[in-house]
Amino acid sequence: MEAMKRAASPSSDAANKRRYHSQDDTEARAVAEHYNARPEVGREKRKESKIIRLKSFNNWIKSVLIGRYIARGDYVLDMGCGKGGDLLKMVKARIAELVGADIASISIEQAQDRYNGLRNPPFRARFLALDCYSYPLAPHLPDSYTVDVVTMQFCMHYAFETEEKARMMLQNVSHTLRDGGYFIGTIPNANWIVKKVRDQKSRGQETAFGNDIYWITFEEEDTKEFPSYGAKYMFHLEDAVDCPEYLVHFPTFTSLAKEYNLELEYKQTFHQLYQEAAQESHFNNLLYRMNVVGGHGQALSEAEWEAAGLYLAFAFRKRRP
Repeated sequence: MEAMKRAASPSSDAANKRRYHSQDDTEARAVAEHYNARPEVGREKRKESKIIRLKSFNNWIKSVLIGRYIARGDYVLDMGCGKGGDLLKMVKARIAELVGADIASISIEQAQDRYNGLRNPPFRARFLALDCYSYPLAPHLPDSYTVDVVTMQFCMHYAFETEEKARMMLQNVSHTLRDGGYFIGTIPNANWIVKKVRDQKSRGQETAFGNDIYWITFEEEDTKEFPSYGAKYMFHLEDAVDCPEYLVHFPTFTSLAKEYNLELEYKQTFHQLYQEAAQESHFNNLLYRMNVVGGHGQALSEAEWEAAGLYLAFAFRKRRP
C-alpha cells in the first residue's frame, strides 16, 4: 500500500497534546476515569497476571490484523490508543507516522512517554487527548491530513452508547482515511453475548454469566429488548476491565459505515481468526514468540479461551464517494 503525500508532518510537542474533560457526559467520564486509574506496571509484573495468556493471545490477534493491513511507510491513526500498547507493533510494521488519540488524558501521557522511550523512534508520532466519539478530529490535525489505516482495538463499542456518538466516530474515521485505506478493529461479539444471556433467561437464571476471569451483567429490564444503540451491560475482565460497555449490533454498524463510504471486507470471531491465521507459518511462529503458546505447549486455559470467544475482528475499506 503506497503512502500518499501528506500535509506538513505534525510535531509531537506538548503544545499539540489536547485534553478533553467532558462536563456533561457521565458515561464517557466514567470510562476515561476507569482507564486513567489503571496503573502502568512493568513487564515483569504483567507476567504475574491471571490472564497473561489471554493478553498475549489478544496481542497476537492485533498483530495478525496489523500484519495484514498495515504496510511499511503507512500513516496510521490509532483511535483509542490507550497507553500505547501497540507502539512496538507499529515499529515492526515500519510505519512512517502515527496519530494516537484517546479520551483518557493520563493514558495519553503514558503513551507519549512510551514513544519517547523508544530507541531512535523509527516513525513520527503525535498524541491527542480527545473524545473522538463526541468531537471532530480534523481541527486537531493539519489541513487535508489523511492516513492509510485507522485502527480501533477493544474500544469502538463505547461509541455505540448513542447513534450520535457512533456517527461522530465513523465521521472521524472516514474523514481521516484516504480512499482505498483500511479501517480495522476488534470489538465484543454482540451475537454471542445476546445468545448467552437469552440462554440464561430461558432457563430461569440470572441475566449475568461468566467464569472465574470474566463476567457480564445486564439489568433485568435491559434484556427485554436490545436496541441498536445504548444496549448497556457491565463487563469485568480480571486485571483488565471493570466498566460499562455497549453492544454493537453488527448489521447496524455495517449499514451505518456504508453512509461514510466504508465497505466491510473482513469479519471473523477470534476463534475463527485463530483457526485461520495459525495455518500461516509466520503467524504460527508468532504464537510462540509472543508466549501465547509456551515452550512446553502450554496454551490458554479453558476460562481464557471462553473469554477470547467474546470478541470479533473486522476490516472495512474506504471507497470513493
